[in-house]
Amino acid sequence: MQSQHSLQNISPVPWTEILPDEDLAALGLSRGEVCAAELLRFKSGHFVCRLKAGRSWRILKGFDSPDVLEPQVYALLRRYEIPTLSLHGCTRQALLLEDLAHSRSWRNASAADMRRRETGLAVADWYHRLHTVGREALRHPEALPPPLHAWVDELMPAALSAAGIRLGLAGKAAWEFALRHAETLCARARACPQTFNYEDFARENLAVSRRGPRRAVVFDYDCFTLGMAYSDWRNVTYSDWRNVTYSLEGPARESFIEAYGSVSEIEARLDLPLSNLHGLVLASRRENVPGWARPLLESVENGELERSVSKALE
Repeated sequence: MQSQHSLQNISPVPWTEILPDEDLAALGLSRGEVCAAELLRFKSGHFVCRLKAGRSWRILKGFDSPDVLEPQVYALLRRYEIPTLSLHGCTRQALLLEDLAHSRSWRNASAADMRRRETGLAVADWYHRLHTVGREALRHPEALPPPLHAWVDELMPAALSAAGIRLGLAGKAAWEFALRHAETLCARARACPQTFNYEDFARENLAVSRRGPRRAVVFDYDCFTLGMAYSDWRNVTYSDWRNVTYSLEGPARESFIEAYGSVSEIEARLDLPLSNLHGLVLASRRENVPGWARPLLESVENGELERSVSKALE
């Protein structure tokens, strides 16, 4: 795969030049049959473009590294019969996916969908399958993709210390209190039942069926990880630093909660401080501290983080 500089200099149409012929062939494509291409997203590490090959439109997602997690997650979910978007080709470094803009079966969720009761029921069904299968799969961790890990593994002392320095939190009593107890909280979280965590619920990552009974598929697995089921439950039902405006609302949220079933209060108490610490670590790695980190920083100043740590230690 070419460098970031060379990618940016390619014109909008010949995006097939990004991958060599052998990679395109592995995806079931040939350079000659691609008659149109449009760049949709380019970030460090991956790109997304829309291709027209013959009469069919597809989404091509490519990665700089051959060991990236997402293609392995697609294989994992399909192995356990978790619904995904149609996968028309897959290599270690690229995915050829159904294009929702031209799909007869699926479309991107709208703002109105995020309030509809049937959406909440469909999303609950998808997550219930994900978490049930995840608990089963973790009985044989040796069969899981090597890059797949628990998100609390990122809360190592060195990472937390570096985050405190970067964000100006080092030395603050509430921050130091959280750091002293972080390893204990992580150990307690790992002792809870573990499963797959999607971690990145948002309207832009949700597909719903175009016709018939409402079905839902959550896609884009860049943030896929392992953890407590409650962490995903919270990510769907509450607006937090991960999804400030994209969680389910109103009837959709109510139906999701009803259909998903009970959640663990122990997991809820552990998730609050640990997810906040995780968010601060991620924010500290950005060149500019993102706006979504502001409430997390305030939680250190106003005592919310310290109180949540204390409650989780009870």
